[in-house]
Amino acid sequence: MMDMHIASQTAPSRGVRVEAPSSGNLALARGEQGSALVEFAVVLSLLMIILLGIISFGMAFNNQITLTNAVNNAAQVLMAGSGVITDPCQSANNALAQAAANLNNSNTYGNNPLSFSISAYTNTTTPNTVGPYTVVFSGSGGPSCTGEAADLTAGQEIVVTATYGCNLQVFGFNYAPNCKLSAQTAEAVQ
Repeated sequence: MMDMHIASQTAPSRGVRVEAPSSGNLALARGEQGSALVEFAVVLSLLMIILLGIISFGMAFNNQITLTNAVNNAAQVLMAGSGVITDPCQSANNALAQAAANLNNSNTYGNNPLSFSISAYTNTTTPNTVGPYTVVFSGSGGPSCTGEAADLTAGQEIVVTATYGCNLQVFGFNYAPNCKLSAQTAEAVQ
């Protein structure tokens, strides 16, 4: 009867070894968990640096788009021409200040505030250029160049150029300390 009872038990498969965990195996398992935590911390910090870099470049790209749009607006204002525009610099300043309000000088990065210059091409080789002037964001004011209004003659090309400092700082390190955004638009005076 005893043989029957032993025969009814399930025998372990060949090649499979069943052991109780020893204290050495538990220490190995804890060491693997610790190394996984260290690897996670390293990978997470690298991903955070990459993410902050993407955000920083995205903000600079947004500033470039804003600057380009503001320069287009200023050039379109100036294309109205002489007789309509009495002070080209003040008109361009106001157009830039309205279109680029988020580039206010109080938010300037580095030594490059939002500034602009105007070039009027009376002939193809020598432009009459005024500026650069720093954009004034207050309600009124800004640079004045009333004498340049006479340069706004029909068919003449007017070029508005603007520059602005950018900030590519990630974790306190500025990857491009002298970064400067610029945009330029040319319009024919009407």
